[in-house]
Amino acid sequence: MTSLDDFLVDENKVWFTGGYWPEGVPKQLKDIEDVEILPLWKYFLKVADDFETWDKDVCIFVYGSYMERVKLRTLFNYAKRFGTYLYKELGIRKGDVVAIDLPNSINFVVAYMGCQYIGAIVQGINPTYRPMELLHSLTITKAKVFIMMDMLYIAGPKDVLPKTSVKYVIPSNFVEFLTADEQTLEKLAIPNAKDKIPHETEHYKVIWMEDIINTTEPAEIEVDIDPWTDPAVYLMTGGTTGLPKVAMLSHANLSANLNMAKPWTNLKAGMITIGSIPFFHSFGLTCVMNAALGLGMVMLLFPRPPSDDVLCEAINKIDAPEGIMYTGVEMLFKRLTDFVNEMGVEEYKKKYDFWKKLRYATQGAGPLHDYVRIPFEEIFCPIRSGYGLTETSPMQSIAPFWGPTKTGKLGLPIPGADWAIFDSENFGTSPICDGTKERGGFGIENTGEICCAGPHIMLGYLGVQKEIEDNLKDWGGKRWLLTGDIGFMDEHGWVEIRDRKKSLIKVSGHSVFPKEVEELLGHHEMVDEVAVAGLPDEMTGELVKAWVTLKKGYKADRDITSEQLKEWCLNNMAKWKSPKYIEFVRKMPVSMTGKVQRRELQEKDVDKLESGKTIKG
Repeated sequence: MTSLDDFLVDENKVWFTGGYWPEGVPKQLKDIEDVEILPLWKYFLKVADDFETWDKDVCIFVYGSYMERVKLRTLFNYAKRFGTYLYKELGIRKGDVVAIDLPNSINFVVAYMGCQYIGAIVQGINPTYRPMELLHSLTITKAKVFIMMDMLYIAGPKDVLPKTSVKYVIPSNFVEFLTADEQTLEKLAIPNAKDKIPHETEHYKVIWMEDIINTTEPAEIEVDIDPWTDPAVYLMTGGTTGLPKVAMLSHANLSANLNMAKPWTNLKAGMITIGSIPFFHSFGLTCVMNAALGLGMVMLLFPRPPSDDVLCEAINKIDAPEGIMYTGVEMLFKRLTDFVNEMGVEEYKKKYDFWKKLRYATQGAGPLHDYVRIPFEEIFCPIRSGYGLTETSPMQSIAPFWGPTKTGKLGLPIPGADWAIFDSENFGTSPICDGTKERGGFGIENTGEICCAGPHIMLGYLGVQKEIEDNLKDWGGKRWLLTGDIGFMDEHGWVEIRDRKKSLIKVSGHSVFPKEVEELLGHHEMVDEVAVAGLPDEMTGELVKAWVTLKKGYKADRDITSEQLKEWCLNNMAKWKSPKYIEFVRKMPVSMTGKVQRRELQEKDVDKLESGKTIKG
């Protein structure tokens, strides 16, 4: 039987002894106060009892200028009703997959908790997915239930769902959980598509979430869940190859990750966590939704990242005696700082009180640059960079919030997390650097692949045995995740990324995998070969560019223009994946083995951008 003693970290590691470990923070997960690994539903129940938060607000949903507050007791009641219906009426059992295609909302939280109540596996779906992306993700997981925002139905699910194993479709709308009077609801003008969705088709039955919540009596259902081996969530990820696959995260992965982070930031019950990053992604799922339910915090939910004036006005309306934590990507923090500076710092501080209430800011999904960090900290609070992947649930390391720190690096592993540098081409039998002085191997000259271990490391990839074998390996009595990120460790245990083994592109915090874009573009009838790479961009961090050759008989500009192909991309994949530039080329540069040399194409354009020249496409 798995226990926390299986995940002890050698306390001689240099991040413990090098003078940077925060005072008072336990070094082992097992030493954190009240830590207990439970199935998520039972874990959330325990936290509610421990912190006595049953009759306190746990969710504040913001739509325009309107706020809907939901108490924890009410949320649990909604979730039990929803889970009871899935179990008793639809026959959903432990291990069945329920896909949630919703923006951040009360609706998402209710569906998520209802699934955890009966042991169903939640699959997070990006609401901006285009038809081919949606079909691919549902095909991998064989989801039986599909929960969606009603307005999305015509945009993709209508044509995709008949090609999947989905048997039950549950449409939902924000208004279903709003208690406002008719006059207020009329002013909000929330769109709905009730008249556009059939009651039933030959492929699936349709049941509205509103009807489920209003007509179902919650039942006591006991499900035998092993938190260490039973998956709680399936999340789409590119792994280390860039090909879309499903990471399986267990109940223990997710609850352990919360406990690991709790003492690092001194999170307290009653703190508010801003929920503008999506719950279909592990960053939002863990750091906002699970943090509220599993640490007694309050989630402030926005269905999409709000404009900065809307965000600041919303925070003016809420009490935050324990403070606010803002979790986001670098772009959000830069945008907020720019908003303040455009208004004027003194004028901003007179109008808004966000700067007083904000205690912690954590940044992930890419590097944190000093030109963003320093101006933000001058106005608000310390901002610390975190590192992790979907496969690490996602928190692996965070720069300390108090005491000495370093910038431009990945922080230190949080309690219970371990890392080491291994040979990037051959995992071999021992690491280049394991974080001990005895082995050494510190410094840039000892660059290799960053590998992580701990109770937060995923179970594996769904149905892809080779990927599991390639990315999860045993050494020294631990199972290590090969992250695909290349870097080195310094003598204090801080790690710095040098490059990505995978050619991942980061667009406004979103992960774009070149191979996926290449595969999707390859479906166009005129396209022959495609190469995709990232280029630097001041607004989004990076942008996507595609180089395309056309099939024989077709000619660029005569038969298709780059603008027409870009429009096709926008209709078939998420906006942030769609190439901003498409350049037609006569042939691709290839290696002696026939592999397309993306870097050669990429470097030519990077050189042009750096010299102030324009690029094609």
